[in-house]
Amino acid sequence: MTRTTPHAAASDDAVMPGDPLATAQLRLRQLGARVTQPRLAILACLIEAPEPLTHQAVIDHLPAEGDVDRVTVYRVLDWLVDQGLAQKRAGNDRVFRFSLVEHEAARAEVHRQHSHFHCTRCDRTFCLESAGKSVAPRVPNGFAVEHVELTVNGICAECGRSHGDASAH
Repeated sequence: MTRTTPHAAASDDAVMPGDPLATAQLRLRQLGARVTQPRLAILACLIEAPEPLTHQAVIDHLPAEGDVDRVTVYRVLDWLVDQGLAQKRAGNDRVFRFSLVEHEAARAEVHRQHSHFHCTRCDRTFCLESAGKSVAPRVPNGFAVEHVELTVNGICAECGRSHGDASAH
């Protein structure tokens, strides 16, 4: 993996699409923040992540030669949240997950169009095919519905089979 030097992303023209380190460096400079190796590595990790990451997942995705300790990862993740670049959400397992604000906005827009099934055993969420238009509940006068979110909670087929298999023995 090629490391970006501090001068490589001095202008918007220098940022190559698909280069998370250069993109991270530009984002930090646009904030007027100090560009440090831990900030670069962790922000680049979130830029590349297809889904929200736990603190441990961020550590697992960092390059081994970066030598960023656990406490620094926590501090940088919280700093990114404070700066408005990332968001921190607790999952049903009460473990915090971090993602870029724009990644969450894009995921939310896609998911406004359909319903979901959430398995209470494995904590996975499945997209459900929408049958026609979503139905908005009645709201008081003056209220404006932006989107309707429906999540069905239960046990997925895989967990149902696993549970059934375990009880059969």
